[in-house]
Amino acid sequence: MDVMVLVMALVVAVLAWSVYRVRVNRKFGLHKVIQIVLTAGLLLAVVLFELDVRFNGWQSRAAGVVGGDASVIVWTALAVHLACAVFSVVLWLIVIVRAARNFGSPPSPGAHSRWHRRWAPIAAIGMTLTAVTSWIFYGLAFVD
Repeated sequence: MDVMVLVMALVVAVLAWSVYRVRVNRKFGLHKVIQIVLTAGLLLAVVLFELDVRFNGWQSRAAGVVGGDASVIVWTALAVHLACAVFSVVLWLIVIVRAARNFGSPPSPGAHSRWHRRWAPIAAIGMTLTAVTSWIFYGLAFVD
């Protein structure tokens, strides 16, 4: 879980840098590559994280007692985090698939730009909220 805290910080930083590069420097090709790599890397990290949680559990560690259960506040934080995460991942994938289908190669502004400028920032905000809620969950569950 410690690794995912760092991964989410890296994701948010790289995402912000990528958006900056495309908005300020109009580096559309770089933005596309970064988003694809970021998506693949995050997907891999989440799969590995889920495997770790399934095999090693987390509730006993969060409770501080073997066989214990996490507190209500921890479960609430997890529920909020999962809501943000599911929304963000679904929207991010939609944004990426639509961009891949509707922007040319090399990518450049076009008819799809208006849709992308509306929904991509929402996906980025969602991913940032996912990171923040993951840190809150981590802090409540595992930091003494």
